[in-house]
Amino acid sequence: MSDIKFNSMTHFEAVARLGGVAKAAQELQVTPSAVSQQLRLLEHQLGVRLFQREKRHLSLTIDGERLFQTTTQAFESIREVRNAIVRQRESFQLSLRVSPSFGEKWLAPRLAEFSKGYPSWNLRVDATPNFSDFETEVIDLDLRYGDGGWAGLYSDCVVNDL
Repeated sequence: MSDIKFNSMTHFEAVARLGGVAKAAQELQVTPSAVSQQLRLLEHQLGVRLFQREKRHLSLTIDGERLFQTTTQAFESIREVRNAIVRQRESFQLSLRVSPSFGEKWLAPRLAEFSKGYPSWNLRVDATPNFSDFETEVIDLDLRYGDGGWAGLYSDCVVNDL
């Protein structure tokens, strides 16, 4: 099944979920004939019929129903993640990691004023002595006390305590 194209599965799932080629074509922003071509291609690749065609009505075969159950769950998961990513991008989120002492002495007293001035921002602060691993963690900014020069990290002075 490795030779089956993702595009064909997308078209199949849309037709089965929406109940017709025209509706799927509208959602996918392609022509109905392009959708029909992808369905024929998928059926040819699988060697089974996925729909019973009766006049202008489509109904899933047993094999079509099995494939639809799996594809609709997979695509729904993809849609949910995509929507979460879009919502996150649009919601002004900032994830900070700070050393506990910096968080307590410098950042915390300023958070209320920041929240008042920027109410649409969702600020998440994680106070820990551990540095962020930007390769594996979702952290936007790591504020630390020190002279900088940490290997593999960009550093800039935010406040001078002298």
